[in-house]
Amino acid sequence: MGILIDKTSDCPYVNFNEDGLLEVEGRSISEDVFSFWQPLIDWVKNYVRKPAEVTRAIFFLEYSNSSTNKYLSEMMKLLDKCADDGNKVEITWKYEEDDESILVLGQDLESLIKLPLDYQPVEMEKQKTRKLKIKSKKSGGEAVITFRYWEAIVRNGHGGEYTIVEEY
Repeated sequence: MGILIDKTSDCPYVNFNEDGLLEVEGRSISEDVFSFWQPLIDWVKNYVRKPAEVTRAIFFLEYSNSSTNKYLSEMMKLLDKCADDGNKVEITWKYEEDDESILVLGQDLESLIKLPLDYQPVEMEKQKTRKLKIKSKKSGGEAVITFRYWEAIVRNGHGGEYTIVEEY
């Protein structure tokens, strides 16, 4: 079973699934990083024992504290070991186009592993404002969610359960 966590003000959005998609997006500044990150590390440890044909890890951090960076390092090393074992692993490191500190963090993490990171600068103004209002076909309930969360719903096979009412 995968992990899907919506982004909060101090914890990132996470979408990990057995089909090989591992996404982390947002800021990680929680005081209790162990409670947030250790279950993710445990999930990745279990996943790399029997990974999908292709593993795509996508990191897009706004900010992370030094405690988070230790967990990111551990996750990178697990993915690197997965590749060493003969599996196809791709790591994308997205960063706001003018955020040199997140770019450098990616470069620092890359220096600890053999796998190359694919660096992708992102123009943020458009990304920050995209939201959707969706309606459940089953219950009729409505919710406003981020476009990023909607993408995860669709990727996980649940898009057909909702109708998009409005885009913001």
